[in-house]
Amino acid sequence: MTQALQQNNFDQALKLLADLRKDALKTRNRQLQAEIITSMKEVNRLKREFIKVKKDYETFLKSKDPEAARVISNFYCLEKCDWNSGLQLLTKSDSPELRKTAAADLKRPSSPENQARLADAWWQVAEAEKGKVRKAYLLRGRYWYLLARPSLPAVERVDRDKKLALIPLEADKIVIWNQHNAQYLDRGTEACVVTLLLQGKPVWRKATRIPWDQDAPACQTLNPPAVRFDQIRVDVTQYRGNGGGLGEIEVFDNKINVASNCSVVASEYWEDNPKHHPTNLTNGDNSGATGYWLLNNRKNGWALVDLVNYLPFQ
Repeated sequence: MTQALQQNNFDQALKLLADLRKDALKTRNRQLQAEIITSMKEVNRLKREFIKVKKDYETFLKSKDPEAARVISNFYCLEKCDWNSGLQLLTKSDSPELRKTAAADLKRPSSPENQARLADAWWQVAEAEKGKVRKAYLLRGRYWYLLARPSLPAVERVDRDKKLALIPLEADKIVIWNQHNAQYLDRGTEACVVTLLLQGKPVWRKATRIPWDQDAPACQTLNPPAVRFDQIRVDVTQYRGNGGGLGEIEVFDNKINVASNCSVVASEYWEDNPKHHPTNLTNGDNSGATGYWLLNNRKNGWALVDLVNYLPFQ
């Protein structure tokens, strides 16, 4: 199915999902059935979006037309969230600024200085765009700036932090990943309360249970209403074994995880051990076996992800 989607063969992907759904019905696995239905809805959405740009897609395949390349690139970046393919197309687009910025992005800069400059470049090209394209470019710049920010001098963060605060964030999907601390298997979260906040005030709250697996990643997905927010807080209200913990907190605006690399603080972390610091909750590791946050023994607690402000490691 992944190969079919990469080739934009959405009918084939839907057929494969339909076959999988038949098998899932025999197993009576409701979670698997729900995941398949969600996937089918997403593939149908992609199919509808692709139809809108199919003419440009065929034009680009025939003539490598720069304008068509730009249209198709936005389909890959915005709809499929396949930035690697989208960036390669942008290097062939009709915009010199976009070509330069995409080429710099494909090099995956590792120094904070170059990452910050790339963030500035994305924010600059976003000024010429509107709607979903503008938002996507702003978020791409935000991604690179958040990578650079912890290593930048305070004076270089001031103006960029102001720009960061102006980017409107909405949560389309929240994924809370549990942890299973390798061979010990004595910790994890069973229930929690998830709260979205804007300027310190709650705008949405949901109590939920979190699946736990002794040797595999497990998560709970929530779909909040379209509300602006700048922080997400998770309160662990029930733990298993010796204590609670989480593997990762993901918050998706469209298809971009806007919680990635954000600052995190918590009520506490296990024995003040940096290995289990709350910053692990936004580092991209959702395996549940490594890179997780732990609470102290037999205590409830909370973790807060700030998507705008810089909260230094403590």
